[in-house]
Order: sequence, then C-alpha cells, then structure tokens
Amino acid sequence: MTISLVDLDQSQRPATADWTILADPQVESVCRAVARGFSRDYGLTLEYEDALQEAVIIVAERAPYVRQLVTDSGAGLLHRWLSQRLRDRWLTEAKHRSAHMSYEAARNAAERSGQ
Repeated sequence: MTISLVDLDQSQRPATADWTILADPQVESVCRAVARGFSRDYGLTLEYEDALQEAVIIVAERAPYVRQLVTDSGAGLLHRWLSQRLRDRWLTEAKHRSAHMSYEAARNAAERSGQ
C-alpha cells in the first residue's frame, strides 16, 4: 500500500470555503492538536488561537481533499498534512514580516544618520 501526500489543488486557491468540514470530530480534533503543537513550538510568535484559526481556514479551503484524506488514511495522515500546510503558510508569512523594517527601527536609523 502506497500513500501519497500530493495536494492536487495546491497551486489553485479555492474561491469558497466549506466550513461543514469542521463538524467532523476527527477534523476538529486534529486542528486543535496541530494548533497546540505550533503554539508550543513557536509560542513567542504564534499563539494558540491564531494557529487554530489558520488550521481551520486551511481545512475549510481544501475540504474535499481533507474528507478524502480522513476516509482513506485517517486522522494521523491529516495531522501530518495539516502540520505541513500550516508550517508552509506560517513560515512564509513570518519571512514576509521579517523583511519589513519597523517604524521604530527606521526612525532610529534616520536619527543615527542625521536626517
């Protein structure tokens, strides 16, 4: 038996989200578990509520794939897939934020240069 973790809709962002996926107790439990793990691992920059919100959005955006994943492989594989998607999304956002200079840093730099 070969299990493939290919997300076929990865390149396309769906126009709508299917929030009914959260009625599945396994999906809700996995979202909470992934969010707890991320808030523990990245606690200084990502709080539990924010991680949970991101996880729920990811699941709702790809509800058909999540249903198939749970049906075919169970909650364990969903946990791994969701962790990877959340890590990709969060790290990308963190990179974008770190590339920006804060107002205070820009002001201090300007003051040091005498402008």
